[in-house]
Amino acid sequence: MTETRLIKDSTGFASLEPFWNRLVAESVASTCHSTFEWLFTWWKHFSADKRLLLIAAFEDGMLAGLAPLYADACADGFRDLHFIGQGLSDYADFITPRDRPDIAEALVSALLDLRSSWDGMDLEEIPAQSGNKALLNRVIDAGSVPAVWQTTVQCPYLPIETSWEAFYGTMGKGFRHEVRNKLNRWNNLDKDRRNGLELHYVDRREVDNMFVDEVVALSDKRRSTDGHRSPFLNHPDQEFLREVLPLMGRRNQLRVGELRSGDTLLAFMLAFHWEGTVYTWNTQYEPMFAAFSPGRIVLVRFAEQAFRDGCRELDFMRGEEPYKFQWTTLCRTNLALRTERTAQRPAGDTQTPPGRANVQVVQGERST
Repeated sequence: MTETRLIKDSTGFASLEPFWNRLVAESVASTCHSTFEWLFTWWKHFSADKRLLLIAAFEDGMLAGLAPLYADACADGFRDLHFIGQGLSDYADFITPRDRPDIAEALVSALLDLRSSWDGMDLEEIPAQSGNKALLNRVIDAGSVPAVWQTTVQCPYLPIETSWEAFYGTMGKGFRHEVRNKLNRWNNLDKDRRNGLELHYVDRREVDNMFVDEVVALSDKRRSTDGHRSPFLNHPDQEFLREVLPLMGRRNQLRVGELRSGDTLLAFMLAFHWEGTVYTWNTQYEPMFAAFSPGRIVLVRFAEQAFRDGCRELDFMRGEEPYKFQWTTLCRTNLALRTERTAQRPAGDTQTPPGRANVQVVQGERST
């Protein structure tokens, strides 16, 4: 028999750690951004003025499912439901076993029993293929909450099915020539100056605050040059990242590729690792050397490392930047479930979580 419990504080949240990630690995939400490390640390840094509505399902005393939610008050006085981690997470969902829709049903029923604790929904970055989507429609119908499904963003991904040499050969002569040309130009620069400027690639599995300091400095240079935004330049985002990245590194959930010249960081690719998938999350390069394409070079080396490590997929996560489509034509779609009031807020509403992408209503996905 399935029993559900409402976890209302950080102590109860923390008590689930021994069982959380094992459940994630077997769930429909098996991504790096459903892990305990990511979500609990996020809650520690962003929980002010929020009410935890974490619903846990148990069977025979064992954790069997999770609805990682919270509610906060909007400027209009309404209380909206959000996923824990929303804004910085690229994927979110109920954490339920793949072959147990009854567990998801129990979580939905518990959420409806808490109807007096929330007024609307703003649930972002649910994969369109999630089996929980139909159940969330039940929340709309049974709870009499007019809501719409909206597309938030596409998430390109690359299955790793061949050797690196075989895959890289499909990238096209123009792409490969450009990489070789940039490397040759740099090598000539090094030769002319004779001052030890040779490039080297560093594969990291753990990071510390010194690395974050370098990332902040590089991100600040880029912002000063072309206005490029970075979570490393926002507070409290930066404080969250200073805590969560070393933690995930210690637990083998982090992958970082660095391109350096001597001790100087020229570019990096920061990624997460979970169950054989590498998730690229943040990248940056030294704008002074943009002509040498350090960002492209570091991504090539990073992808090669993922192939050689035996990973099964390279997930470029949310965002449709053109460089991602040089690598793949495959995309997944993320959705948001929002009450009509929330969906119609003006763009830039400061009461909504940060990191929201532009959205559009999905035709035929409206419930009332």
